[in-house]
Parts: sequence; C-alpha cells; structure tokens
Amino acid sequence: MRYEGKTDKFGEIEVEGTRYTHDMVIDGGNVRKRKKKPSKQFREKFGHTPLSAGEEIPWGSKRLIVGTGVHGTLPVMDEVFAEAKRRNIELIAVA
Repeated sequence: MRYEGKTDKFGEIEVEGTRYTHDMVIDGGNVRKRKKKPSKQFREKFGHTPLSAGEEIPWGSKRLIVGTGVHGTLPVMDEVFAEAKRRNIELIAVA
C-alpha cells in the first residue's frame, strides 16, 4: 500500500481513493478505525483525545508514523514516545 493521504476539509481523509471520516490506523497495508476508548480518560487534560499507550498501536516495524491531523492537534502522550524508545522504534509525529 502506498499511502497518499489528502483531505479537502477538517474531519476527512482520503487514502487510495477511499474517503474516511474517522481516525484510522494503517498497519501493514490494512486500514482500520482507531479505537480511542483507552485514551478518552485523558481528553479533558489535553482538550482532544490523545494517543496513549493503552491503544492498539501497531508496534511491529522499525518506524511508526503518527498523523496528528490537518492542524497537528492530536496529542501524542509522552508514554507512547517512551514505549517506542523502549522497543527501539523510531516514532515520527507529523501533521
């Protein structure tokens, strides 16, 4: 899968011709909806549901790229960066 995401407006992203209106995870070429429930407890602290280590994160490669949204507002908690470092995985957060 070659990722070429684009968006025309807030809250949408198009990947390989399919438009999504929810947060998603691309893992090994498979697209699935992001399950935010483990991170919702931190929403008030961040003003947005952050990415926490409690979520189902695809740790199976040497690099993890986290898209932080069109405005870069998705917070990635320090514990996620720490877990990536512990696993010797390069974590890149990009808007």
